[in-house]
Amino acid sequence: MIKAQSLSLIPGLEEITLRAGEQGGENVIRWPYVAENNDIGDWISGGELIFVTGLNWQWQTEDFIQLINLGKQKQASGLVILTNSPYIKSIPEQVLTLANQLSFPVFEQPYSLPMVKVTELLSNSIIKSDLAHQSTRALMEHLLTSSSPAEMTLIKAVEFGINTTGAFSIAMVVPKRLQKGDLSHCQFLLNKFLSDHQSEFPLLEYHQGWLLSLPSQLEQQEQSLTKWKALYKILNQQGVSCNIGVSEGQGLQQLRRAALQAIQTADFALYQETNHVFHYQDLGILQLFSGIEDYAQLNLFCQNNLGDLYNRFDKQSDLLKNTLSCYFKNLGSARQTAAALKIHRNTLTHRLKRIEILTGNNLSDVQQRLCLQNALAMERLILTKPI
Repeated sequence: MIKAQSLSLIPGLEEITLRAGEQGGENVIRWPYVAENNDIGDWISGGELIFVTGLNWQWQTEDFIQLINLGKQKQASGLVILTNSPYIKSIPEQVLTLANQLSFPVFEQPYSLPMVKVTELLSNSIIKSDLAHQSTRALMEHLLTSSSPAEMTLIKAVEFGINTTGAFSIAMVVPKRLQKGDLSHCQFLLNKFLSDHQSEFPLLEYHQGWLLSLPSQLEQQEQSLTKWKALYKILNQQGVSCNIGVSEGQGLQQLRRAALQAIQTADFALYQETNHVFHYQDLGILQLFSGIEDYAQLNLFCQNNLGDLYNRFDKQSDLLKNTLSCYFKNLGSARQTAAALKIHRNTLTHRLKRIEILTGNNLSDVQQRLCLQNALAMERLILTKPI
């Protein structure tokens, strides 16, 4: 990836100088964009390096300020202003001051340096960087399909700068819905997150989402989970609704197993209303069920034990299932369950009787209660998988 701080290191672009916002030097440049005016909010989605030539707009200090604020809001990588021209003589000090305050890189490019040359050199550098990442992605995708990586594959990983024995935390990010134009914006945010955390792993598209990995310490599970929760917050603030499943591994030999666990956990998170970031350990007994490939058998178990409540999520069915879940959490104590639900004991008794009728199970029977509890726990996980 090409970062803002590396712009002037590209051969042929040495004349471009960083004037302000050095703290934003880690910003990833996704593509160049030439601004005709200061109202470009609908045309950028993150990662653009914005160029201002001054050709088609009489730029004032206020226009640059508005553009910088917009660029910061839209996660642009920086701003390049062409100076020493009939259109823009120099960069106003107010603009540089604001850029420093916002940590938003502002560069100065001499007008004598042709824009066609600049965009060509920058675009070629971005493409070359992407091609290099594609080789790493291909290697990682191969590892995801191999339960036991070959020695040659591990040697290649070392050549690509990947630590083959270190601990890592892996997350599956599954967007709930993406609008037109959201895809590139979401990918930019994910790549930026990986760059900010100095991950040696590339972003991988996988099924209906993305896999991301960060270096980690296996004993610091909570710390890793905090990072993924921070990613969820970033995406949510940018209008990307998603679920995230997390797992860990030690060495590339465990990449496939950890990735599958993260995917299974993301499936589980899909139907959780109060939380959207889950660790594989949060699945509890569902870890056993999620590892079973014959989902038809698990589906049949759910149907047999949930009866008429199976695969029903209308208001009344949800009410009964939530009541049953609370009843199990309180170890079958009617008093504690009624208190937790803030309902009368008679109301609870009525609901539990209704559950027994619909499921065909007797809640006084230990074995039937256990089967019902397991079926309730695995139902939503099962319904995300093809039968």
